[in-house]
This record gives sequence, C-alpha cells and structure tokens, in this order.
Amino acid sequence: MKTLILVSGPPGVGKSTLARRLAKRLSCVLLDKDLIDEAFSPGDRGDHYTKEIEPRVLKAMLNLAKENLLLGQSVIMDVPWTHILIQSPHWKKDIEDLTKSTETELKVIELYLQPEILKERIRERGLDRDQVKLSDEGWQAFMERDKVTARIDIKHHAIDAAIGVAEVEKSALEYLGL
Repeated sequence: MKTLILVSGPPGVGKSTLARRLAKRLSCVLLDKDLIDEAFSPGDRGDHYTKEIEPRVLKAMLNLAKENLLLGQSVIMDVPWTHILIQSPHWKKDIEDLTKSTETELKVIELYLQPEILKERIRERGLDRDQVKLSDEGWQAFMERDKVTARIDIKHHAIDAAIGVAEVEKSALEYLGL
C-alpha cells in the first residue's frame, strides 16, 4: 500500500537527514520544503514569507504529493508541520482529504530535541537564514513562532533526535513496519 509519510519537527532537528535516508531506503518520492522555499524566498523566513510564500509552497507540495500518490508512489514530505498545523489547522484537513482521495495510509514522524541541543545544531549548520534565530531575542521569537516544544495533534511517532541519526532511522523504520 502506498504511504504518505510526514517528517515533522522544528528547523535544525534533522528532518531532512531522516527524510533523505528514508526516501533512499524505501524508494519513495521526496518532497523537501526547503528546496522549494529557497527558489522563491532565498534566505528569508520573515512575515512576508509566512503570509505570502509558505502557503503557496505547501499547496504546491500537496499537489505534487497527490500526483505521485495517484501514480502509486509513496511520498515523504519534509516540512516543519508542527508549527504549521498548530498555527493553521486547515492544513490538517487538507492532509486528511489528500490521504482519503488517494486511498493512502498516513504516517507521521515528529522529531524533537531539547532547545539547547537544537540551538547548537542550528549554529553548527551555519545557514544564512538561521542567523536571526541565534541571538537571544531571535531565539525566543523562534521558539515561540516555530512551537519548538509543542507536539502535533495528529497521531504520530515522536523521536528524540538526540539518539543519533542511525537510531532515529531505526525507530522510524520500526514505526513504518519495516
């Protein structure tokens, strides 16, 4: 059976690493929000992005997911769903409608980290778009905006990403029944 796998969690937690590993292992289509975002809003994740760009990117990703699911391909979506679903709950219905219309199983993996570990990972990855997050004021705004300590209200499998990449992948594969 085809599956829609959502890999969620805050920026810097390891979503893309896990999503790429799973896509390779499972031969799934991978849709990575960051790769699309950068084309339309390089380095910018401010208010204009959140209000104007992000909803369009998410809609495009859901359209691409639907097309691939209808073709019989399982899809992994690498998106920070946690804060998106909390702040804009209509996306939950859109995801449910997508899985229903494509007769697809939904699996959700949510990665999390303690805030101090997350901050260090964000610092280490050194992306321009992350620089504003690293000041004390920016960090607090990021923590609140991206709901870093919150959990989504969709049935999901939560994994503490501090256990390491191999163990995170192992836990995800077990949850996926592999």
